[in-house]
Amino acid sequence: MTDDRGREFVEGRFDRWWTRFLAKGLDRYDLQNLRDDIGAWEEWCEAFAAVGEEHAEHGREAEAAGNATTAGEHFLRASMYCHFGSFAWFVDEGRRERVHRRGVELWERAAPHLDPPAERIEAPHPGGADVPGYLRVPGGTPDGLDESPLVILLSGLDSTKEEQHTRASDFHARGIATLSVDGPGQGEMWYTRTMTPDYHEAISAVVDHVEGVDDVDASRLGVYGVSIGGFYAPHVAANDDRFDACVGLAGPFSVGPASLYRSVSMRDGFLHACRADSFVEADEITERMTLRGDIEDLTAPALMIVGGNDTVIPPEQTRRIAERAPNGELLYYPDGDHVCKNRVTQYRPYAADWMRERLV
Repeated sequence: MTDDRGREFVEGRFDRWWTRFLAKGLDRYDLQNLRDDIGAWEEWCEAFAAVGEEHAEHGREAEAAGNATTAGEHFLRASMYCHFGSFAWFVDEGRRERVHRRGVELWERAAPHLDPPAERIEAPHPGGADVPGYLRVPGGTPDGLDESPLVILLSGLDSTKEEQHTRASDFHARGIATLSVDGPGQGEMWYTRTMTPDYHEAISAVVDHVEGVDDVDASRLGVYGVSIGGFYAPHVAANDDRFDACVGLAGPFSVGPASLYRSVSMRDGFLHACRADSFVEADEITERMTLRGDIEDLTAPALMIVGGNDTVIPPEQTRRIAERAPNGELLYYPDGDHVCKNRVTQYRPYAADWMRERLV
């Protein structure tokens, strides 16, 4: 398969995702070189993966020298290059899968060197496909608790559990454990379960799995989702009353129809997540993804965060969740963009403190 999207499209992708790349630890010099070198969209995936391998080699050298922290930093960064090479690139599924799985492999190479370290979990799912995730438990607990409360982190349409390490650090600094997972249609789970209106069933299976994990108090449980994950988080909390608090960042009240989204990347992403050949098929899935009929059951405290300049998810959609949830509240930034990337230093500590207060 070939793709005729050329230099102008590539420039647009860099403009769109530049701040996101930097926030996840990619190097500005690397990015500028990639921007100069990639002449067409078809080249994107392999170009990012090649830079990832350069950082992986640095990781192996640091590991051999006994510099574990440095090794973890390099492997994590290498993983992110593979992630961003494959996360929205669907020109060739075989090549995309190879680079995506390499990113997962590199993240797991980093996992034992992180602070706190990450442990891979695989929660049995009633549909027959395990739900993969990374559990990270900080060394200290808040306010003298014997075990750490737990926040489950949910990704959006094009993000995966590997990308949640920066947001997870907000909770670790406050003594709260995190579990970043891939649900149906996301990351590793996409290979066995595509996007579904029954996403909550996978997350409930994860909760079942972690209730017996040492050092984690699953009776103090939060959920935090980003973008389409900002829909999943209230959807999950409305369908599972074990959750004590919910944060949704820039999520829609109703997801579909996928065919109406203006962003090319979103449209491509929905087709991929649904494994659909047409928007007729994708819309039949996404139109059923709505909080209508569920929102009254979202009785846990629910904080919705949105920016007034969000051009991906209309901010009115997120506001609707906050206003319709029985215990909802809204954190609104008039000049905020999608997922408030330009207000990271404000909303992230606020959300982490808000969640800590409700779990502790």
